[in-house]
Amino acid sequence: MNEQQDILIHKEHGVLQIGINRPAKKNALTSVMYAAMAKALQESVADETINVVLIHGTQAAFSAGNDLNDFNNRDVNKPSPAAILLDELHHYPKPIVGAVSGFAIGIGVTMLLHFDLVYASETYFKMPFVDLGVCPEGGSSLLIPQLAGHRKAAEILMLGDAFNTATAISLGIVNQQIAKLDVFDFALSKAKALALKPQNALRTTKKMLKATQQTLVGDVIKNELVIFAALLNSDESIVARTKK
Repeated sequence: MNEQQDILIHKEHGVLQIGINRPAKKNALTSVMYAAMAKALQESVADETINVVLIHGTQAAFSAGNDLNDFNNRDVNKPSPAAILLDELHHYPKPIVGAVSGFAIGIGVTMLLHFDLVYASETYFKMPFVDLGVCPEGGSSLLIPQLAGHRKAAEILMLGDAFNTATAISLGIVNQQIAKLDVFDFALSKAKALALKPQNALRTTKKMLKATQQTLVGDVIKNELVIFAALLNSDESIVARTKK
């Protein structure tokens, strides 16, 4: 592991492990953390020793979403680090596997929509964008209705209803539920299995699987970002965030 406190990077057996490691804040993500994750993904694209990415949190939390203080202290004149990460995930050409435990909230769920395989222990999932005075992001306004249908998407994105791992599996967000003590090792075993496969065929297959939605999702992500940024500056959102 490197010495970076909040994002841990480890390379082994053809797998790039990106660990979200801010347990005191339930792995809430800051601009620095987004940038570190995006940088690791960018650099790994051309790294022929890396065949698969595994993204994980801690046993207590995958991610509680965007750090609210980070929202309040953001530089509005610079591109959103969260948007840059989501764009990297959306376009990443190699398989991405996720290991999820504890909490997955907001962008902690949105990220998973761009992974190829997701394994989770019993987890509290929630997408509380409306409660924060903003809109869905990362293509979730398209991908959640595609996966779940309009009415279930309305529960998740409009009411902001929480859901468990069994529901996440039924929605197609998670592949399989694994015991908390085993979920990281199980996900890593799947990542290692992918890393041993013929890589051109594997990456071509991923490209084909995503081909029908690639351009459309990219456009939705960009549109959501513009609306999200405008709503984030609204009085409604500022008041909602101060109550959290």
